[in-house]
Amino acid sequence: MATPVTNPIEPEIFCPLLWTDLAAIDPKLITSLAGAEKAPGGYKIQFLGAEHLVDQEKRLLLGPADRRPIAFLKTMIVLSYLAKAALGPAPGLAGKLVGGFELPGGTLFFRGPHSLPTDKLIQAFGHNPEGLWPRAAEIGAQKAADGSLTYKALPFVELGFYLNPADEEFPAQVQWTFDRHSHYYLALDGLWGLAQVVAAELARID
Repeated sequence: MATPVTNPIEPEIFCPLLWTDLAAIDPKLITSLAGAEKAPGGYKIQFLGAEHLVDQEKRLLLGPADRRPIAFLKTMIVLSYLAKAALGPAPGLAGKLVGGFELPGGTLFFRGPHSLPTDKLIQAFGHNPEGLWPRAAEIGAQKAADGSLTYKALPFVELGFYLNPADEEFPAQVQWTFDRHSHYYLALDGLWGLAQVVAAELARID
């Protein structure tokens, strides 16, 4: 694991309720149902293709120094994932990706301000589709036979994205998909936030 970086925001004001909720959960449930490992002071978990440390004592999420800085959204996603998985039901990966509208409640949620992110990826790769795969491989994505990319962002949350590049007739389009069981591990707003984080990691923009 690379040298970790600490969160730039004061820990005591950083997701305090989520940290409190996590501390009340039996660690055995977190390790058995969320795919995390117990570590001194907290847990280790694979997040965005790299090992992260959930430091409960300091209330910090620590990640590799060669990655983008830890921010509120990343911390919220990891803490929410651990708590929701531990409280169950936690059926594991379904092994099938579906569109956001196919998840329970997704038809209403993934609209308007909660539309899944496309602009960042289109801006970066809409006219440069060959640049997407090397960037995706850097963060641990896998390429499927149909040209789409799949990404296990958390132990039991896998998502996919497909870029249809721009041509002379049509603008570029991006389609997002999620493992059918993803809503058991993150609420829809957490999945939306995760897609935002992945898009930013791929495009390397805020």
